[in-house]
Amino acid sequence: MNSPRSRYALLLVAIVASLAPSRATAQHVTDEWVEQMAAPLIEHHVVDGISIGYIEGDRYGIVHLGNATRSGKNADNLTLYELGSITKVFTSLLLADAVAQGKIDLNEPAVAENAAGIRLPSHDGAPIKWIDLSTHRAGLPKLPANLAPADPKNPYRDYTPAQAAEFVNGFTLPRAPGEAMEYSNFGASLLGYLLAQQAGKSYQELLNERIAGPLKMTDVAVELSDAQAKRLATPHDRVGSPTPAWTRTDFIGSGGIHANMRDMLRFAKAQLEPPAGPVGEAIELAWKQQRDADKSGPAIGLGWMIAGDGQTRWHNGGTGGTRTAIFINRELKAAAIVLCNTAVANEADQLATLIIQQAAGHDIQPPAADEDAAAAIDAADGKARAKKDDKTPAIDAKLRRRLVGRYQLRPDFIFDVNDEDGHLMVGITNQATQEVFPDSPTRWSYRGIDATLEFKLPKSGVARSLVLHQNGAKQVARRISK
Repeated sequence: MNSPRSRYALLLVAIVASLAPSRATAQHVTDEWVEQMAAPLIEHHVVDGISIGYIEGDRYGIVHLGNATRSGKNADNLTLYELGSITKVFTSLLLADAVAQGKIDLNEPAVAENAAGIRLPSHDGAPIKWIDLSTHRAGLPKLPANLAPADPKNPYRDYTPAQAAEFVNGFTLPRAPGEAMEYSNFGASLLGYLLAQQAGKSYQELLNERIAGPLKMTDVAVELSDAQAKRLATPHDRVGSPTPAWTRTDFIGSGGIHANMRDMLRFAKAQLEPPAGPVGEAIELAWKQQRDADKSGPAIGLGWMIAGDGQTRWHNGGTGGTRTAIFINRELKAAAIVLCNTAVANEADQLATLIIQQAAGHDIQPPAADEDAAAAIDAADGKARAKKDDKTPAIDAKLRRRLVGRYQLRPDFIFDVNDEDGHLMVGITNQATQEVFPDSPTRWSYRGIDATLEFKLPKSGVARSLVLHQNGAKQVARRISK
């Protein structure tokens, strides 16, 4: 079934729209507007706690809503959140810093003496370069095949660089490095580890010395002190139950950083106005577009994803109990940061996007006061929160595999459909990935977006096309790959 469209959820057409300013005025974003936009997430128990920061020109603001810590204390500027994959932006900034220092050439093979004995593979003599690791074009998988967590709620806790070496040293690249984008947590972790090993420091030491220290981000941490642990926002899973925070060995670069809103606003300000000195040089290099968008993925800098407007840099993140997003647009002199302690699907991305759109003058209206609570609940990825008589059908893995593939609506609009641990995830060119839910074996709907994907399945084999049903229109996207 299609969920009623929530006012704070974006239509697909809005997600891919340009964020260029619609009128030449300023000061569109206020604390009151942000609170009105985010309040339904708390009121309808979509998230437990959320912190939102924004910059618009020379103004900034911070809004905290809901509970955050185990003591029930509301979030504040010093509440620490797991950043998840936003860590990749910091890891790539460390790479950019090493380049600015003349210690690394982006286009040279990613080779560094290391204690684990990691040796990156090549393909027909073509090596993996440093830039390939940062832009997800190394040809490495999202996760290593030998990741077998003893605790699924803390999947990276025991995975070591030695295990990474065991996997990658025997891995055969499926294609030449640089040829295509394949988002890789594993590649980002390798990058962070090799950079730290080359510097002869731990990842935390290198992060403090080269980024956090110069930017006065005094509370950024991988391993938390006892005092910091008391300020950690309690993670909550998709159904709103407390869940353990993720921990890691020294294989950190894809998702191990914690930070608070105060420091993240300092970080965002530095991206808008890079300071003088080495850290500013690194920020400018990371900001620069390094790879163009193609059929395999969006345009990308070093770590930064680049939106379809060509201006907005963004990244999101998630762990077992948090969702985060950071969007920055220099043309608008605007930034949005969302830190949430609940593992919802795409609400952090949506809220950050709305803030940037508001800064662009698009006059985004807050949710209506009488909005149906069911719509707000449906807007979240809270299947287990939904009514107990939910008739969502169960779809077996064999059928889901028949739907997996890439479907082209236009050259710049490609659906990338994947089965991730029983969840059908759909990415769109230059945009974040979202989950769709089955109405039937062939019809899958978004939550909080009035849009449905209808897969055209033959009697056997994979789907040949999908039809996007939205706003009364039908648009056919043809399969272009398995």
